[in-house]
Amino acid sequence: MSKIRKFQACVNGQVSDDVTGSRIRYVLFGFGCVFLFFLGLLIHYQLIDSIAGIKYIRPASLQRRESVPVALARGRILDKNGVPLHYPCWHSALAVFPSKIDDRQSFVEEVAVLTGMDEHSLETMLDTHTTPFKLSRGLSPEQVEAIMSCPIPGLVVIPEAVRYGPGSLARHVVGHIRPNAYVNPKDNIGESGLESWFQTSLTGGTPAWVGTLVTGDGLEIPGSGMRIGPTGDHPEDLLTTLDVRVQYLVERVLDQEDVQKSGVIVLDAISGEILAMASRPQYDQNHPEDYFQLPDSPFVNRSTSDFTPGSVWKTVVLSLALEKGYVYPDEVFECRGRIEVGSTVINCGASPEGHGRVTVRQALALSCNCALIEIGLRVPPQELVDWALECGFGNKLRLPLAGQSAGILPAPGSMLPGDVANYSIGQGYLTITPIQAACFYRAVVCGGEWKNPGLVPGSEANEKTLFSERVSRVLQEALLLSAQEGTGKAAWVPGFGSAGKTGTAELNGDSPSSHAWFIGWTPILSPKYVICVFCERAGDGPTIAAPLFRKIAEQLLH
Repeated sequence: MSKIRKFQACVNGQVSDDVTGSRIRYVLFGFGCVFLFFLGLLIHYQLIDSIAGIKYIRPASLQRRESVPVALARGRILDKNGVPLHYPCWHSALAVFPSKIDDRQSFVEEVAVLTGMDEHSLETMLDTHTTPFKLSRGLSPEQVEAIMSCPIPGLVVIPEAVRYGPGSLARHVVGHIRPNAYVNPKDNIGESGLESWFQTSLTGGTPAWVGTLVTGDGLEIPGSGMRIGPTGDHPEDLLTTLDVRVQYLVERVLDQEDVQKSGVIVLDAISGEILAMASRPQYDQNHPEDYFQLPDSPFVNRSTSDFTPGSVWKTVVLSLALEKGYVYPDEVFECRGRIEVGSTVINCGASPEGHGRVTVRQALALSCNCALIEIGLRVPPQELVDWALECGFGNKLRLPLAGQSAGILPAPGSMLPGDVANYSIGQGYLTITPIQAACFYRAVVCGGEWKNPGLVPGSEANEKTLFSERVSRVLQEALLLSAQEGTGKAAWVPGFGSAGKTGTAELNGDSPSSHAWFIGWTPILSPKYVICVFCERAGDGPTIAAPLFRKIAEQLLH
C-alpha cells in the first residue's frame, strides 16, 4: 500500500511540475510580446518617423516663413571637367513683402518714383499678392544704390541667381528653361536641349530663398531679420563630354569671323566623344521670347540639322566603291571638264577645263566630279543607299537632343542615271547633318571603325566596322593630298598638318546660293580632333569653310 501511495505522490508531483513549467512559459511569452511591442514602437518613433517626418517638417517650415525664391532647385549642366557650361551668375532683384508695408498709399507713390512703374500697376500687384513677390529683376548698380539709399518699408533688394550668365556656352546643346521659373518655381521646366531631355533628373527639392521667419500668427520673430535659406535636396548635376576650353575657342572663332549661320562639331578622334558643338546664330537663354520671330532661326541647332552635303559626300561614295571592289586604288580616270549622263551634261566644277588623267586619290583630293560620277554609276542604286544607311546617314544618331534631323536619302527604285550622278557628288535629293558627317570622317581616321558620338558619359556606345584598314589608308592619303595640294589647301595647319574634304553644295535661290563645308582632322601624326565646319548659304567650301577649319584647329593646337 505504501508503494502505491509513493507512486501516486510521484505522479502528482510530476504533474504539478509540468503545470508550473507551462505557466512560466506563458508568462515569458507574454513578457516577450510586450517587449517586442514596445521595441516596435521605439523603432517606429525614433527611426522611421525621424526619417519620414522630413516630409512634414518642410511644409511646416514653409508656413513659418515669408520668402521669395532666389535660386532654382535645379542641377547644373557641366563639361567633362565639372565646369558649368551655362556660367551661372548673380544679379539684384527687387522684392515686395506686403506684411512689412506701413502705409500702402505712401509705398505705392514712393516705389513708383524710384522704379518708374505705373501706380495703378503697383496697386493691382498688391491686390493680387498677399505673400512676398518679385517686383522687378536684373537691377543695375545705379538702381540698387538709389533704392538702398532711400529705404522703403516692405521693399527689399535681394540677390538672385541667374542660370545663364553672359559667358554661357553651347547654348543650343544646353537649351533653356521657362523664363518665369525665377518667379514661379512651378515653371522650372526645360524647354529645349539637355534642359528638356533630362528634365526629371535635373529638377527636385526646394529653391533657395530670401525672407524672414514668422510665428504661427504670421508675425515676424523678433531679431530674426532678413536671411537667405539654402536649397533643400539639391538634384544631381549633369556631366557631359563637352570641353569648356574647346567649346569656348570654337565659339570665339565663329564670333571673330562673324559667321552668320553655321554649325561646328569637334570630336575626340580616339573616343568619338563630342568636345564641342556650336551653332550660329545663337540666342539669349534668359529671354528666348525675343527670338521667336527672327528670320535666321536662332533656335535651330545647325550642327544637328540636315543640309545638302556637296562634295564631302564623295568620300562616302568612294569608300563603298573601294570596299566592294567597284574601283581599284590605282585606277586612273580621264577628266575633260564635263561628263555626259544620258542627255544631261554635268561640268567638273573644280576644273572646267578638266583635270586630265587622275588617280583615285587625286580624284578625291581635287574633287573631280567626272571621276566620282563615273565611279558612282558603276554601283547599283540600292547599294548606294544601303551603304549610306550603314554609315549612319538617313537615321537619327543616339543623342539626347530633341529636334535632331535624320537627313534624307533617295528611294533606290526611283533613281535614274542622272539621279545617281547627282547623288555621287552630293547633290540632288540628299541631305545629311554635320554631326553625321563628322562621325563618318572619324571612321576614316580610325581604320573604318564607326562609333555613335557620345555627349553624356555612360551612354550606350554603338560601334561597327564600315570598311577595311586598306580602304581607310587610301582615303586618308587622298584627304591628306586634298589639304596639301587639292581643294582643301586653305585648311592646312602649319606645324601640325591636316587632312579633309571641302564641299560646296549648290542651291537654288538668292545669292550666295551654296553651302560651304569642310570636314577633316588634325594633327596628321596621332590625330586628336575631327572637325566639321558647315556654313549655311555662305559660299564655297575652299574659300569659306576651309580657312575657318584652319583657324579653329590652330586655336585648339596652340
